[in-house]
Order: sequence, then structure tokens, then C-alpha cells
Amino acid sequence: MRTELLRWMRSGRVIEIVYVDRKGMFSERRVKLIKVQGEHVVAWDLNKRARRTFRIEQVLACLPVNERFRKRRTKVG
Repeated sequence: MRTELLRWMRSGRVIEIVYVDRKGMFSERRVKLIKVQGEHVVAWDLNKRARRTFRIEQVLACLPVNERFRKRRTKVG
């Protein structure tokens, strides 16, 4: 999983991760990876609008998000 996370971090893409916390609760997070540090990955959680740290061993899956909502240029007038 570390290799996958490093690849997506280098690409600069927003990804969705499936994560299980210490209590065994699953969650899906939409994140922008900041850095991989030891056994942790630091990311900006887009839904919570906050920086989060995740244990790499608890990240079960990661996939790029299809960013369909890019700003469009519109002509006025």
C-alpha cells in the first residue's frame, strides 16, 4: 500500500481511500496526500476540511477520484 500511496502523492491527484480505524470502523475518505512519513501518511481530508494522519497499515484501498467538477470558462455578454 505504501508504494500505491507514494505513486498517487507524486501524481498530485485527489484519491479516495478506504480506511479502518483502531476501533474497527470503516470509512471512505477523499484526500489529497501531503507526505508519507514512516508508517503514516499525512493528507488533507476534503470532506472534513482538515489535515489528517493515517496509519498506512490501516489503509485498505486507494483509487484516484474522477474530478468532473472543474471550473468552466463561460462567456458573458
